[in-house]
Amino acid sequence: MRHLHKRLIELLYLSILLSPFFPPVVLLVIAIVTITFYRTHWKLKAWPESFFLLLTAISCVSWLVDPSWFDGIPIVVIVGLCFGLYYLLTVWFRNALEFHWKDIQHLYLSFWVGGLYVVFICLIQQVDSPWLINSPIGALMQFYKEYRYQTESVRSFGTTGNSNLTAALLICLALISIYAASVLKLKWQKIAGYVMFFLFCYAIWLTGSRGAWAGLVVGLVVQVWMTGARRWTVGIFLGLVGLVTFFPELIPRQETIISTIRVRLEVWSTAFEIFKEHWLLGVLPLHFSQIFEQKAHFSVIHAHNIFLGVAAEFGVFGLLAFLALLFVTIQRARRWRKTANLKEEKRLAGMLLSQTVALIGHGMYDYPILSPQIGVLFFLSMIIIHTQYERRCLKRPEWSEPKAESEIEDKEEKLTLVTK
Repeated sequence: MRHLHKRLIELLYLSILLSPFFPPVVLLVIAIVTITFYRTHWKLKAWPESFFLLLTAISCVSWLVDPSWFDGIPIVVIVGLCFGLYYLLTVWFRNALEFHWKDIQHLYLSFWVGGLYVVFICLIQQVDSPWLINSPIGALMQFYKEYRYQTESVRSFGTTGNSNLTAALLICLALISIYAASVLKLKWQKIAGYVMFFLFCYAIWLTGSRGAWAGLVVGLVVQVWMTGARRWTVGIFLGLVGLVTFFPELIPRQETIISTIRVRLEVWSTAFEIFKEHWLLGVLPLHFSQIFEQKAHFSVIHAHNIFLGVAAEFGVFGLLAFLALLFVTIQRARRWRKTANLKEEKRLAGMLLSQTVALIGHGMYDYPILSPQIGVLFFLSMIIIHTQYERRCLKRPEWSEPKAESEIEDKEEKLTLVTK
């Protein structure tokens, strides 16, 4: 059964790379497994389970106050199912996967290598050639193009159907590259880590996302800071700021900056109006876009700012819950890092936290955690931080002690000698 669970979590990470349609299917399978085998292990007050349950409750009350539908389906059903699946994912991860930190490391390094597929898709989307269209790759490109939900442009949209969302996915992969380069042992592996970092950065450039660079910089700063290298952190941050200051041509799509800022300001001001009118319980995702179109007379899916989006869609209670989740996650990641014995485990905590903070940084300009791929990856990072914190800092398993592994090996050697 344990082997099956490991394959299931690997399938979930693989689905994140392939398409927005696959993660919900895998989450549904995990939910069925959880309901079948782990009904007595459900927690109501733990983090992040309490967050998912609270947002589900807020959604139900909000919908009762202001009912809304999407394609004939009550929106509360869609939102409640989403957070319900995240809740069951947490329960399953906590009880079905007794992961050593090395298992998590292996999982993320495999995910990192698989990320080359996303880079490949981004590169191919820049090629306009008849022979490619008529090849088997052409059918793959047509699949992603058919489910693209943004206006036609030269920007690569990857496997998510949207350039900004693909950029968010590439941010996480780039941050894993820095982690891989710092913990892998062989010289060629370290070189490969840095090469893949620049490869993922180039793919971000192909997406044309500007907010992604801000998210990547914030993630890098957090990751380096969590290693204890404070001077390096300040140096990297100032260096990147100086680079953009003296070479503004590095900013993608400069010709559209002014028009984009104007549109964003209008979106944010309208979203704030929606929040003021529904400040207590919000209007829920999907319904937000319906109200927005009535007010602004043009369509957007979300508020293009993660905090403003949460406030407008789930009200002040939802926003406070989200801020509390972020605070507790940061606090527990730092505690996990301090408690860990080995450099590799310490940097694993830093990498997971850097992904969370990077997506928040990217979220200042967008709202990526609503999408299936980025949302699952975002909340998985949080789930792992909380579960590893509990296993590492509260229960203190055998492998958490510095000399535990060596003592166990010594006992095994002595037992072998006695047997002989």
